[in-house]
Amino acid sequence: MAGIRGVISRIVYRNADNGYTVAEIDSSGAPVTLVGILPELDPGEPIEAEGTFTTHPLYGEQLQVERFTLTQPDDMVSIERYLGSGAIKGVGPALAARIVKKFRGQTLEIMEKEPQRLAEVKGISREGALRICAQVAEKREMRDAMMFLGQYGISLRLAVRIYEKYGPGLYDVIRQDPYRLIDDITSVGFRLADEIARQAGIAADSDFRIRSGLCYALTQALGAGHIYLPQSVLLSYAAGLLDLPEASLSRCLTDLVIDKKLVIRGDAEDPRVYLAAYYYMEAASAAMLMMLDRPLGLPGREEVEAAIDRLERQDDIRLEEMQRLAVSTAAGRGLMLLTGGPGTGKTTTIRTLLHFFEQQGLTIALAAPTGRAAKRITETTGSPAMTIHRLLEYSGMPQEGADRREELLRFERNESHPLEADAVIVDEVSMVDLPLLYALLKAVPQGARLILVGDANQLPSVGPGNVLRDMTDAGVFPHINLNRIFRQDEASDIVLNAHRIHRGEQIDLSARSRDFLMIRRDSAQAVIGAVLGLIRDKLPPYTHSDPLEIQVISPMRKGILGVENLNRVLQNFLNPPEEAKREHETARCVFRQGDKVMQIRNNYQKDWEIRGGSGLAVRRGTGVFNGDIGIITDVRLFSEELAVLFDEEKEAVYSFSELEDLELAYAVTVHKSQGSEYPAVILPLLSGPAPLMTRNLIYTAVTRARRCVCVVGLPETFQRMVDNDTEQTRYSTLDLQLREIRDRLSGETQDSFFYPRP
Repeated sequence: MAGIRGVISRIVYRNADNGYTVAEIDSSGAPVTLVGILPELDPGEPIEAEGTFTTHPLYGEQLQVERFTLTQPDDMVSIERYLGSGAIKGVGPALAARIVKKFRGQTLEIMEKEPQRLAEVKGISREGALRICAQVAEKREMRDAMMFLGQYGISLRLAVRIYEKYGPGLYDVIRQDPYRLIDDITSVGFRLADEIARQAGIAADSDFRIRSGLCYALTQALGAGHIYLPQSVLLSYAAGLLDLPEASLSRCLTDLVIDKKLVIRGDAEDPRVYLAAYYYMEAASAAMLMMLDRPLGLPGREEVEAAIDRLERQDDIRLEEMQRLAVSTAAGRGLMLLTGGPGTGKTTTIRTLLHFFEQQGLTIALAAPTGRAAKRITETTGSPAMTIHRLLEYSGMPQEGADRREELLRFERNESHPLEADAVIVDEVSMVDLPLLYALLKAVPQGARLILVGDANQLPSVGPGNVLRDMTDAGVFPHINLNRIFRQDEASDIVLNAHRIHRGEQIDLSARSRDFLMIRRDSAQAVIGAVLGLIRDKLPPYTHSDPLEIQVISPMRKGILGVENLNRVLQNFLNPPEEAKREHETARCVFRQGDKVMQIRNNYQKDWEIRGGSGLAVRRGTGVFNGDIGIITDVRLFSEELAVLFDEEKEAVYSFSELEDLELAYAVTVHKSQGSEYPAVILPLLSGPAPLMTRNLIYTAVTRARRCVCVVGLPETFQRMVDNDTEQTRYSTLDLQLREIRDRLSGETQDSFFYPRP
């Protein structure tokens, strides 16, 4: 590692969001370029830096900074240069020269200890002197804080937020209870706070640590889809996490309940333990659903039947009995669930509902959880749809330090500013998690109709909750399940086999089919070879699609046939390196111009813009969401950014420090494919762990294909997945909460019920 000392001479580039800086320093009379994450620097400031010298192909030799120290300027030339650099508002080069001429080498000491003396300099009033010195002191305080926090491995970006939150009090927080950061700063998790606490010498069995660890365990459970954990499961997991005996943890549960961070309900022997925010969110969602579920009275049954007859003639369709029942139920009830597998007429029913409501003069909102799902329903119904986030007018994350019992996201549309719609139809509800359901229900006005549509046999949402399954299992709402496959003689084998998979039937993969193909291969390398041939040569002309539109879907992330390895192989095959293509290598993968990538977590603050033909932005917005797929259009090595084009129009720019939000998407997991539809799907299947190789997983994968499914591997593996009807346990109680409300309301009117609030 090389070390260098010098004075900042010029700031070439600085990214204010992540602190990435390119600066030039004078070191023994020779200019040296520094690059790395640095605090805001000003010309004239001395710096000592350590790092590795690298040679940039365009900009020559640079020192990649790994550690640095900032000191006060210690000679008159450096002091004058620092003060006159523009770092201090109101002080230019001429005034800086007069200040240093007056106080010489004692300038900074006088500014710190006797700031009023600056008024002795011509052109500086007493108020101006105090203002100048306050700026110098603030900069020094912040620099000291940055250096202090850096000792604990805290990034510059986070250090700035900590300083803004606590000011000079940050030293007590870090040394005494760094777990406070978890509650006060949204991006700080338990792992980081625990490492800071370890370095600060906080005891491993302190109550601060145990309480934080228990909450962290429940937060991790949310990531696995759970709303609560049984107490025995929670204590076992937390004990392993904290490396402490279970008996030492339970004492803190009561304290957390008293502090309103946890809620405990159910069986005294092994009660359910919830994060309070999610318990009240689930309870409130159940109550709002029950409030919506009421008879609306109008129009009358005969009028509805006559309207359906007119729509059949107008649209030249013939609805079957359950489809007619769905329309008449939605006409007269405030809430309806509509479920069914592929080919059962959900889209036709939605289209008929839209036309029916339009003829009734109702205002309609049509939405889906993801941009791709919204685009698909727009194409199939002919009516404009949008994401639920856009429908609710997403406005950002909660304020720093806000009460965590409140909603986790902020939407402009809520109970105080409800949707201006008489009917709200939401498709692909199996993808909707509890927080999004909660936000939606708060925005649906009383008296409106809410129709929730989905396939309950697909995988549940990635986020916490089991919304659609819980609502159907509760048995308290009008629920229309479409199960008739239309025109079976003409139906695709994709549709027919999807229903056979759902029923657990034997599927003859040896039969000739135009859209459901089995290619037997006995080894992983042979499977990969067949996949490459399909995606490059055979499927594009057969399905009239581009190779990048064809999706490889795997049950696994790891292994030769897991998405991580398949992405590396497919990237080199479909988008090999070329001299004209810029690329950036990370610890996980290489990102290259032309790569197909996916956003893997919701980023509600990510800016994007749509450019017109002139290249100027014609529309701007925020929010890129889990599962969105795009193409890398540019890799900007100098500014350390790359640009991604989503939905063929929205461009978002990522700094290199944000690339953990992206991954290659030539191959994706089944969960990540939910809500999407592709011209062709390739399923590599040889073997895998039983918990992953399940019926609802293969059902979800197959139903993502529009024109062709190609299974490559062993037919017996495919059939084992069909036979495996086990599902991973997901701890949620929306169904229980719904039934409890129904039981409490027996003998009462729903108008008398007020739902619980956090």
